[in-house]
Amino acid sequence: MKVTVIAQARLHFGFTNLTPGLGNVYGSVGVGLDKPYTRITAEPAEDFSVHGPRAEQVGGYADRLAEHYGVTWRARLTVEEIVDRHSGLGSGTQTALGTAAALLKLHGLACDIREAAGAMDRGLRSGVGIAAFESGGFILDGGHPDLERPEVITPSSVLARHDFPEDWRFVLFLPSVGPGLSGKSEKAVFRDLGDTRAVTDAICRTVLLNMLPALVDRDVESFGRALTEVDTQTGRFFEDAQGGTYREKLAADAVRELLAAGAYGVGQSSWGPCLYGLVDGRTEDDVVMAARQFLDRHGLKGKVVQAGPNNRGAKILVEE
Repeated sequence: MKVTVIAQARLHFGFTNLTPGLGNVYGSVGVGLDKPYTRITAEPAEDFSVHGPRAEQVGGYADRLAEHYGVTWRARLTVEEIVDRHSGLGSGTQTALGTAAALLKLHGLACDIREAAGAMDRGLRSGVGIAAFESGGFILDGGHPDLERPEVITPSSVLARHDFPEDWRFVLFLPSVGPGLSGKSEKAVFRDLGDTRAVTDAICRTVLLNMLPALVDRDVESFGRALTEVDTQTGRFFEDAQGGTYREKLAADAVRELLAAGAYGVGQSSWGPCLYGLVDGRTEDDVVMAARQFLDRHGLKGKVVQAGPNNRGAKILVEE
């Protein structure tokens, strides 16, 4: 028996609220992508081993799962492909959930992905990554009601989920710069935010009154404007920590050029460095060219990836 899990990346458009006392915090908006993706295979073995890139990280997830489920893994895990770490595409969560799904399926255990996520401390803030693994599509998650008792925090519930139009696509702009925030540095930023209710008001209004209606009506231009507004407002949450709306000095220039080339909406996913532009068949080629020219003009290394939506969630393939 061989189990293969393909866990695709996601874009994180922004948070709905980061001020305790207003209501749930860490509610988020995002979408599943069809690429890039993490691919992990699991095969029976006499003992447990992990092979491929980031084997230590994957082994750590496996250890936590073994403790939670009270099992001893007998498997050979191979990481065949993996999304870049701390790039803004949800690599940590997708890698963790891919590891869990592969091991649980191989050992004939029930695969409750939300239980597994909690065992690995995934989804303590945004729940978009978990929902993207489950079902893909456009996701609005509800956040968490009680930050004073972190031991009871579980992955947040999905408030709204819609298929994302297949003809709406994204140009991902991935310059080769330092990784986004994580770990203790990230926790410190969230701890020191203060009162951000004006930003919360603006984001919630835009999501409810502009973004969701445009998605349902398949109005790409209106959705793009709402997307840019949500991303810009989310940047206000973190402008002290990252020195502005975006974490890289050149990012503001880059997103302006993507807009000028025809992107309907732009933003930075999570802490970046991934920037994205929303496109369709009329605008995709021009935006791709603008992104590549920006890299060349500024002497930057990096990647430009053309991605579509993933409306199905992760793939779990079993070969007997």
